[in-house]
Amino acid sequence: MPKELKRKVLSEEKKGSILALLAEGYSERRVASILKISKTAVHKNKVKQHTLGTTKLQTGRGRKRLSTDRDDRQLIRMSLSNRRMTSSDLQKEWQTAAGVKCTARTVRNRLLGAGLKSCKARKKPFINEKQRRARLRFAKDHKDWTVEDWSKVIFSEFNFQLCPTPGSLMVRRRPGEAYKPQCLTPTVKCGGGSVMISGCFSKAGIGQICLYKGRMNQTKYKVVLEENLLPFALTMFPNSEDWFLQQGNAPCHTARSVKVWMEDHQFKTQSWPAQSPDLNPIENLKRKMDGHKPSNKAELLEFLRQEWHKVTQHQCERLVESMPRCMQAVIKNQGYSTKY
Repeated sequence: MPKELKRKVLSEEKKGSILALLAEGYSERRVASILKISKTAVHKNKVKQHTLGTTKLQTGRGRKRLSTDRDDRQLIRMSLSNRRMTSSDLQKEWQTAAGVKCTARTVRNRLLGAGLKSCKARKKPFINEKQRRARLRFAKDHKDWTVEDWSKVIFSEFNFQLCPTPGSLMVRRRPGEAYKPQCLTPTVKCGGGSVMISGCFSKAGIGQICLYKGRMNQTKYKVVLEENLLPFALTMFPNSEDWFLQQGNAPCHTARSVKVWMEDHQFKTQSWPAQSPDLNPIENLKRKMDGHKPSNKAELLEFLRQEWHKVTQHQCERLVESMPRCMQAVIKNQGYSTKY
């Protein structure tokens, strides 16, 4: 099919020039040549002036709108009640509920007019109600912490998995709604082969990276504490004991033998809420490595070693400086996931 040409709308000034030249006795062909427009445009404006007394666009012309304002509000409510419904599904449901016969394109136009655009859903961990309250409580407890306070924290540990990530899911949302729970794709921990990484960093820089195959247990964790985290803490805070370790609530962290070891070595810790990678800035370092898709564990291990040593102190400083903003974002989102 030939490409449909867009119709050019003449300005009121040019329409006035058409009428003025015609009134002076110029032919339609001569007027078209002078104004560099088509002879058809000149003729149509001449006829319009003669029949209607004006060349202005007439209101109320064109095809009658298929839906009322009330119908449109019903369509918007239907879309907001299920953000994942496609325009075709909405079109069928809208026709059943309101009797509006239209195409899926019309549905998309109505929703776009209401600011509801189809976007890829952000992938964030699934957060249940108990976890949401814990995250909100943690953020409120730390909302007054300054960058100097966060500089005393050693952030640690993350892991990579070889399982495939879920495919893209589309949702309809307005600007600023990307992290609403109904606009997210919840993720869960899965199998498929994983590599546990004992990495740590503070505002002063990164520590050594230790790679462990399989699951972390209390015996392995004590080795990590003694050979990796403790030397890093003594290096970064040589003249001060005013620092503490961030760690999760995994069984290897809360085991009795681990607690005894920490008491013997005067290790101060702070527990982080579950399902909260956005509250641990070390996950941002992991995110920078997520573009690589290894085919096996050996390739993944080698890649991680190389990428870890590319992290600069400036990156560490920026991540720690983002923590006060992160706490505010969690409070604003009532404990649900944030962009961090």
